[in-house]
Amino acid sequence: MLKIKLHISLVIVAICLFSCDPKEKDDDITTDPLKIDRKALIIGIDGFRSDIMQESITPFIYSLQHENAYYNLAHITEEITYSGPNWSSMLTGVHLNKHNVTNNAFDNNDLNDYPPFFEYIETADSDINTGSIVNWTPINTYVLSNMSDYAPLEAMNDATVFENAYNMLVDGDPIDVDVLFLQFDELDGAGHAYGFSPLIEGYINTANTIDSYVADLFDIIQSKRANGEDWIYMIISDHGGEGTSHGDATHPDINTTIFLAEHPSLQFSSDCCYISNQTDLATTVLDFMGISSTEFNNNTDGVSIIEQ
Repeated sequence: MLKIKLHISLVIVAICLFSCDPKEKDDDITTDPLKIDRKALIIGIDGFRSDIMQESITPFIYSLQHENAYYNLAHITEEITYSGPNWSSMLTGVHLNKHNVTNNAFDNNDLNDYPPFFEYIETADSDINTGSIVNWTPINTYVLSNMSDYAPLEAMNDATVFENAYNMLVDGDPIDVDVLFLQFDELDGAGHAYGFSPLIEGYINTANTIDSYVADLFDIIQSKRANGEDWIYMIISDHGGEGTSHGDATHPDINTTIFLAEHPSLQFSSDCCYISNQTDLATTVLDFMGISSTEFNNNTDGVSIIEQ
């Protein structure tokens, strides 16, 4: 009898090895063949206070309001206005009560249960090349390093972030990237050093420098579009600031910031009628690329700003 039971068990194992779908756990992810080849550049600017969106300070970002774009200067941050919770909410599409990143140390986080949108992209199509280049290294260390094809962990300044992004987008070095997340951090540093204000020279000058990086990156995306590639171009920030801090989550110059998305032909939600929050970024990127996951859809707190 023991031999018969063992034989039956071996047959069942053999049948499963040859007939069970090894990707069964991924069956809840579907892709739209008309969208899956789309590409995305997401530019994160740490510490961007909305009222520096002026033609004299950030002329290129200011000019995007005249393009076909979602343009929101009252974008809502997380209730804890540190960088860790906010970048995590952007990348996972859930609020901090779920991902449990409540500080910049990322201790006791629940990012395994609420992974970044990069995981859904890679699961949907592993041939899609994803990259993350950041000045503030905890983003890659704790959120994206295991989910991205390229996510360096070494410290770099904003100029190096831009240089690496340029090399990747223009020369395909080290990968020919399809989805790229960038984070510039020096505006936040200027705010802490000099003050977050459109009246303070150190903050103004840093914002102007980053604006030039953002403009050059847009020119690259425009060239790619001219060659037939379909890119969405996005700018987002984790928080604003007041004085030399961003710890007061009740202050409007801290708990609201910017979210911009530009595409030549998409219809976006009207910024007069929908005020976005951090969780909308991940939802919008996956929507743009035609990637749908039952797990993500059941968990996300975000709304796509793309009109269907």
